[in-house]
Amino acid sequence: MPCAKCEKKLCKLATPDTKRDGNRCAVGVNKLVEKRIQKDKMEANKNQCKNCKAFLHIKGKYCNICAYKQGRCHICGKKMVDVSKHVMSLV
Repeated sequence: MPCAKCEKKLCKLATPDTKRDGNRCAVGVNKLVEKRIQKDKMEANKNQCKNCKAFLHIKGKYCNICAYKQGRCHICGKKMVDVSKHVMSLV
């Protein structure tokens, strides 16, 4: 469950303006460098849960299961709910 600050980020559109000015074809771009940059973005260590090391589908600190058990925001990791007296189960 995201906090209020992170919930605002999730509501934004990925492509707010679909029309762009100019040409989309890149002339004189090194394709090898481009592929290396794309590979670095998908690095495994960046998108893993802190507790269980599960891969995350969006940028964040915790997977949804671990965030629910600890009462944290799954994106920023901020403590939201005191779960010391709660019986937390996923069943």
